[in-house]
Amino acid sequence: MLKVQQIEPSKLKPWEDNPRINDEAVDAVAESIKSFGFNVPILCDQELTIIAGHTRWKAANKIGMNSVPVIILELSEAQREAFAIADNKTGEIADWDYSRLREILEKLKRKKIHLPSLGYSQGELHALLTPQKEFDWKAFEERFKSKLTSMYVFFPIKVSLEMKDLFKRAIKELADEQGIKEKDPAKAAGQVIAFLLGVSQ
Repeated sequence: MLKVQQIEPSKLKPWEDNPRINDEAVDAVAESIKSFGFNVPILCDQELTIIAGHTRWKAANKIGMNSVPVIILELSEAQREAFAIADNKTGEIADWDYSRLREILEKLKRKKIHLPSLGYSQGELHALLTPQKEFDWKAFEERFKSKLTSMYVFFPIKVSLEMKDLFKRAIKELADEQGIKEKDPAKAAGQVIAFLLGVSQ
């Protein structure tokens, strides 16, 4: 039987070599904790080094919590590191049924649940809750032809919400590797795609 203890956040130690980048998620997790409570314990080893729950720990510090629920696991250093990686990686494998997700979000919205507390940005909520329409390629081509004097045109693509950050990071890394110095991220993305396709701009 796992024992949950209440421990001061200041007594917990983050894993210094944690490869997971989580700072952007702290505000969303803090909002979730304020709305629903701290319902998922932090996992630590016997030295109180965090194994799983770094983002929740940062969020607890951010909102000034005096104690957080903690489960202490007896693990070796190698087991702790392996479990920490597995905990984060396995969470990336699942996908969403977006039609069902949209139905649930709409139901929660009707029940006055504050949807940003679920971790979605306003842009993501708009994309999820707005009925999807087929892209009008004919109208796009007509607009494109009418603006041939322009050097650039927006070309729409669609990726899942889970892939958004991965795409942004991959584009930035490839832009850096290829020496692409565009300040406009959309132009930089276009040059990266052109490079991947083996065409010149």
